[in-house]
Amino acid sequence: MAASDVGTVQERGTALPILITRVAICIFAVSQTMLSPLITQIGAAFGLGLGGSGFLFTAYYISNIFFCLVTGRIIAVIGKRTAMKAGLIFYALVTFAFAHTHSFAIACVFISCMGALATFIEAVGMDLVDDMSPVDAASNLTMTHGIAGIGMVGGVVYSGLMLNAGYDWRTIYTMMSVAVGAVAVVFCVVRFPKMHQSAAGGLAELKHWFTRRELYPTYLALFLYVGAEGAVTGWMATFMTTTLGYSSLLASLGTAAIWTVVTVGRIVCAGLVGTRYTVRALVSFLCTVCVIGVLLTAGVTMPILFWVALLLVGAGLSALWPLIASTALDAGNNGGTVMSLILFFGYFGAAVIPYLIGLIGDAAGLRMALIASAIVFAALGLVVRFVMPRSVSEKRTQG
Repeated sequence: MAASDVGTVQERGTALPILITRVAICIFAVSQTMLSPLITQIGAAFGLGLGGSGFLFTAYYISNIFFCLVTGRIIAVIGKRTAMKAGLIFYALVTFAFAHTHSFAIACVFISCMGALATFIEAVGMDLVDDMSPVDAASNLTMTHGIAGIGMVGGVVYSGLMLNAGYDWRTIYTMMSVAVGAVAVVFCVVRFPKMHQSAAGGLAELKHWFTRRELYPTYLALFLYVGAEGAVTGWMATFMTTTLGYSSLLASLGTAAIWTVVTVGRIVCAGLVGTRYTVRALVSFLCTVCVIGVLLTAGVTMPILFWVALLLVGAGLSALWPLIASTALDAGNNGGTVMSLILFFGYFGAAVIPYLIGLIGDAAGLRMALIASAIVFAALGLVVRFVMPRSVSEKRTQG
């Protein structure tokens, strides 16, 4: 059989499994963004202000900090497809439980489990797609990231539409749990091809890359970026409703606009073969765009300028994560272990910074909270420009 014929057979045999896996990855993306329009309503249900409500962001991401380090080992022990089945089933169960709890402490436990399982689904799903795409893996993974971006947009739009239709947050999460359960059933039914077993990885290797001092500035940059991104996108819908007086639907669409530009920007950047610009120059430029965009959202009074500012924020965010993460991946010869650390420091930032921004919003208003987020982006630009080693930050970008 010719090579092209083999490729055709592979594509026919994996098209449906890849599709359902990508749908599962969308669940991870929806989970990350649907909380933003609901955060104040959930907090109010437990009698909390912005600071207390903001702890839900911390609870969602805190377990991810540690879970992303053991995901590879879990996959190696039970297998990828079994891991995805378990992840989807447990995600459906804890989402349903979160929607029906009346204790804030227990709600934090359940949403923490949701965050960990969403990350688990993302990691396993990316691994599955990679294994099932031997002919054109890079293209397939790029498309998978694009679909995840669609899920990011879909999460805030879903919450906004449901709120606008009069549903409360409990119903919204209950319906989400039913949808995930349906995906889990389909995933269990679809026949998957045989796939190779993953290497388990070890703590010694993880410790080795954790202690590489030349990577510390990159880890710090990831902490600042993911935290600032979570703060801006997480609190933007609340800012639009409570401070600017927008409806919950328009506020959700505002956050969706940011994620739409981020998604398009990342796909465009993924298609670039190479440029004359260095990582340091590009990250500095994008951080500047973020600072300007966030400050404008906090300060402008004309609606048209505000919406332009939202698009600027999305444009600035678009390529920051892949550019910064690539500097760590280029320095390591074990992508899986280094990627775990990339996720570790990113989720650490996501667990800490949005909560702190919420406290600032509680004490001084959400305009000041957004200004504080802009300061974090400015700090990120300074870290990349002056702290990150020149051998890393002056690396030429490549697609």
